[in-house]
Amino acid sequence: MARFRFALQRVLDRRLDEEEAKRRAHGQIEAKRRALEDALRSRQNEIGAGRDAWRSGLVGEIDPATLRHHATAGLGLVRKAQRTVLEMASLEKVLVKSRAELVEAARARRALELLREQRFAAFLSQDAKREREQLDEFAGDIARRARGEEEVTSV
Repeated sequence: MARFRFALQRVLDRRLDEEEAKRRAHGQIEAKRRALEDALRSRQNEIGAGRDAWRSGLVGEIDPATLRHHATAGLGLVRKAQRTVLEMASLEKVLVKSRAELVEAARARRALELLREQRFAAFLSQDAKREREQLDEFAGDIARRARGEEEVTSV
């Protein structure tokens, strides 16, 4: 039986490599996004803790300097949280672009895989046809020999 060789195998391998590289790059961007989400959660927790500390300072005698300090610290945390949200928004655009590139790379790879599958099916069909033709030829040879022997024995 003949071996199947896909003429575009190198192209397919290259597309597989490209898809894997895009998958790794997309994973790195996703990791950055998760880190920013974690940082935002952390900042939100810090803001909540600062707010609780500020509220506890409102009980009893009120020290304006302490309240000013808590308000300033709270505003600083809010600015950091807003900066993190802006970073996440800009990263989201990069993430969408990366996802689209990954989908396109997967689509290109899959198209070649489908072509390979079609050519392999055609190869198998052709190989089966060749085998049937050979069997038919063998059967014809055997039948001719049998007829030839019968003619020789009947003469």
